[in-house]
Formats: sequence, C-alpha cells, structure tokens
Amino acid sequence: MNMDKNQCPACGATEMTRYENKTFDQLTLGNKFFYDEIYYKCNSCSEEGDFLSETDQNYISAQKNAQLDMIKEILDGFNRSNISMAMLERVFELPARTLTRWKNGDFSSSGLALLRVLATFPWIISVAEHKFNSTFTSSAIIKAAIQEFEQGASKALNPPVAITALERESSGLITKFARDESRNTGVNEPQVKYYVGR
Repeated sequence: MNMDKNQCPACGATEMTRYENKTFDQLTLGNKFFYDEIYYKCNSCSEEGDFLSETDQNYISAQKNAQLDMIKEILDGFNRSNISMAMLERVFELPARTLTRWKNGDFSSSGLALLRVLATFPWIISVAEHKFNSTFTSSAIIKAAIQEFEQGASKALNPPVAITALERESSGLITKFARDESRNTGVNEPQVKYYVGR
C-alpha cells in the first residue's frame, strides 16, 4: 500500500510501500508472543526501513501482554499451592497489594525478575519465611539440590538401583546436618517443597 505521510530519510520522497510481516519472540520462562514487523520501501530510491518505529511499538506492546500473562500464570500457580499473594507480600516485605497491582499490569522489571526466581526456585519462599537465616538457607539449598538429584536419577536409571544407597546416605547426612544446626541455632530444619511445577 502506498504511503504519503511517511518520508524517506535518504531522498526525502513521500511515496512509500508499506510491508507487514508477522513474527514472534519468546519470554524467558514464558510463552511465545507474536507481533507485526513493519517496514517501508521508498518508491523513488528503494531505501528500506521502519521509518516510523512501528515495529518497536508493536514489539513492546506484545511483550508486555505476554509478561502480564506470565505473571498471572505464576501467581495463579502459587495460589493453587495455597501460597497467597498476601503471604508472599509478607515474607518478602512488599507493600500491601503490590502483587495485585502486578497482576493488573502495573509491574516492573525487578518484580518480573523476582517472580521468575520464585517460579524456578520455590523453596526460596521457605527461606524468606525464616527471614533468610543463614543456617536454614544452607540446609534448604542442600535439600533442594538432593531433591533435584533424586528426581533426575529416578528418570535416568530404570530401575534406579545403583543410586539408592547414595540417596539414603545423602539424605541421612543432610538430616543429621539440619538437626545438629537446629540444636545449635534453635532454627527448625526446612521443609522444602516445590510450590510451582516447572
């Protein structure tokens, strides 16, 4: 389609042909999102480009909608696991109704980053509940690593006979470590749970 309101930056001509191409990108930990890639071709000198920055605007709009969908999905996942938005706000010392604002579209890059971290490492919620106590945190990290190791081993080995003794020994060491540290500090050992499936 010919355009008469755009101007070629190379020759100054105003007769342009507008082209549209549907393309996509993907969020980190999120779904694909689609947007219209726009460019113009000058009918006089054949210079090409997105002279009105329409592609950038389309990209930003589609990206924000996809981010909002991801935020809703993460928060709904926590809610299904009985982790309320109020509880998350309390343990991470966020102002009241912060997560409601995020869910309604008023979110920041740092808020999005926090939710991605929690979706990837949900045991951090337990750490936050214990005010990031260093002993509790160390034990939680080790327990989460063993749980991940056990899940990977059970998938890799069929049956997982070779790993059974190591799993028992590792779990025993962690339990002993947690109990010893609990006696020393008075902090209960962590009950690490995966709140949100990955």
